[in-house]
Amino acid sequence: MESAFLLNKFLEKLQIAISRSIDLSSGLDAHRVETVLAVDSAYKGELMITVGVLWSLKSEEIISVAQVLSKPTYEYIPGLLFMREAPSIIEVVEKISREHIWDLLVVDGHGILHPRKAGLAVIVGFILDKPTLGLAKKLLVGEEAGEGCKGPVYLEGRILGFWFKNKRRFYASPGYKVRVEEIPEIINIMGGYPKPLELADRLARKKINEVGC
Repeated sequence: MESAFLLNKFLEKLQIAISRSIDLSSGLDAHRVETVLAVDSAYKGELMITVGVLWSLKSEEIISVAQVLSKPTYEYIPGLLFMREAPSIIEVVEKISREHIWDLLVVDGHGILHPRKAGLAVIVGFILDKPTLGLAKKLLVGEEAGEGCKGPVYLEGRILGFWFKNKRRFYASPGYKVRVEEIPEIINIMGGYPKPLELADRLARKKINEVGC
């Protein structure tokens, strides 16, 4: 128990250190995003499947799909999701990257809208050194402002992300090499909640249900 506690504390300190060194200022130009790679995971018992969907915004078609079946060894701890999902996400991304070039990675998990400003999307983007956006359905930290279909989310007096509402309510924040101010335009270009992330979620749930007990 003591060693697990110390490891968790170390990981939290690591997140803080990474949050202070991540690159958000050199963000991509939203208007140049043509291909989006979205990843999501689903669970069944001790098994997890992670699916990546590479999507063309121009043709609105799937370019490639990859998946990884794994058995996470790290228990779920709020705020430390990267310890369970990051390895499989990176493996899926590397599979697709062997044959395809993509512009933006979208991760089902928070970016800097996180207690230590280093959610799953931050860690994955930092390791891959690629533009990464975090999307989540629930808010961990911060205060929402604005009305209508979108608005900023403030944390410690700064805008660290945005909330959106079309078919569903979701939160978007930078993971890596994405500027906060670019997020509304990125979401607009993707037509709201990203279709490839919706597909990755659907495929992950379908594939995990096909796995034997």
